[in-house]
Amino acid sequence: MIYDGDIESAKKLVNPAKKVINKGSSISYEPFEKRVQLWNEIKQNLDSYEDGECGKLLDDLDRHYQSLFDVALLVLARSFKEKDEDFPQSEIFRTDELNAYDRIEKYNVFEINTKDDIKKKVIAKDNNFLDLLEDYYVHMDSWVEETVENSEMRLTLRYYLRKKWGEYKKKINQAVNELNQEYDWLGTLINEWKSKAETQVEQMTEEIKVGFHEKEQDMQKIIDEIKGMKEKVDAGSRFVEIGEAKFYEHNFIGRTKNKLHEKIELSGMRYKVKDVAEYPGADVSQYSEKISEESMKNLPENRYVMAKLTPKKLFGKKPILLKAAFCSRVDRFASYGVDTDPLELVDVNPYISTAMDETKNERMLLFLASPTGFAKEVEDHIAGDEFHKNFLSVVSVCLLDLETDKLSLNPHDKTAEQFKEMFVLQTDEEKTAKAKNDIEDILMERGHVRLDQAIKACGDKKLAKKIFYGLKDEKGYKVRGMKEIGLVLVGE
Repeated sequence: MIYDGDIESAKKLVNPAKKVINKGSSISYEPFEKRVQLWNEIKQNLDSYEDGECGKLLDDLDRHYQSLFDVALLVLARSFKEKDEDFPQSEIFRTDELNAYDRIEKYNVFEINTKDDIKKKVIAKDNNFLDLLEDYYVHMDSWVEETVENSEMRLTLRYYLRKKWGEYKKKINQAVNELNQEYDWLGTLINEWKSKAETQVEQMTEEIKVGFHEKEQDMQKIIDEIKGMKEKVDAGSRFVEIGEAKFYEHNFIGRTKNKLHEKIELSGMRYKVKDVAEYPGADVSQYSEKISEESMKNLPENRYVMAKLTPKKLFGKKPILLKAAFCSRVDRFASYGVDTDPLELVDVNPYISTAMDETKNERMLLFLASPTGFAKEVEDHIAGDEFHKNFLSVVSVCLLDLETDKLSLNPHDKTAEQFKEMFVLQTDEEKTAKAKNDIEDILMERGHVRLDQAIKACGDKKLAKKIFYGLKDEKGYKVRGMKEIGLVLVGE
């Protein structure tokens, strides 16, 4: 057999098909007319390819290109069916073929996740990820084998499904094998998934905890989360790396100290500033033997600034003790190099309790700044009537989300309202609106936006992340993070 094919010509013909496959299910966001145009273009290119326009290619290459044409048409057919649109040409695909693609498509998260990303997500107990792994170990291998042996399904689709699943499987297995060496609980967990997929949480706990001793409490938390115990708020909705956290800490503490001159004026009131001092809030030395020297230098210390503000004209007004504190989960940054969750009440309560202990005759003004923001339960607690009745006479609290610039306080707190301008971060509204439109345009075109693409569009990393979180809250998009790629905004 003489193979005289023109590979460059074949690549050119198959390029529109590859673009459709890369968009996947998000192709349904395209207008009906656009998708019909893509269908006709891909079908015409397929006819040209089958007519020998590219010559005779090696069998493996030929199967690869044929599968890309058919899968692209299937993706488009799926979009017509999903939106209940009348396009008879797309009915060439069987229901089981469409369902098979949907099943594999669930795992497309592994397209943008590296092996290390997978490890991070498992360690961070990402429920969606762990659900996929359970499905993978309990069901997927046998399902894939049955599917590719189904002679009634077209050969090109079976070829694509096997190839794509092989890529995902290789990446998953590499990550899991390394995790199994580093964290011996994972192998036991996987065996439990395989043998007792329907076993109750209590039974799993009793069997798994044998031999784990010191890890028993951590293991229980992992099992509870795997089985859907809803105890986390906004889990996994943020993504801040260790270096970013340290940068936010330096920026917040430095900006605060710069604003505390000898005299300040706020809302018409003048204050003398005394006793400005900076302190570390966390002992990071305990991590020195666990992490590298570079990571130690990047580890946030939850530093805080204290200052005494005395009104120039007292008229019965007491001095105000200001405490501006950077708040983060230092243990997570030390263990994983990343934190993906807003702070919860269990994280914030110690700061409030300490502030109440530190006040004497002064009133305490407590500013808490978090790189991952605050869970809704925290914001509701600070803004609620109970906090107003029980705490405001002693402590005023402001919450500052360092990534979104969101400032939260109690609506009845006049002291917090007066001083909030010291910490509000101003952003140009027109710049934000334009950047938001640019990022949404990319999202509509590709179905997802990487942080580096958003930064390129708007020229500002912090603004790009702020828009990501804003679109998540406003339109229900998803924000996901990977160590090597960073944040990714994903459409509905």
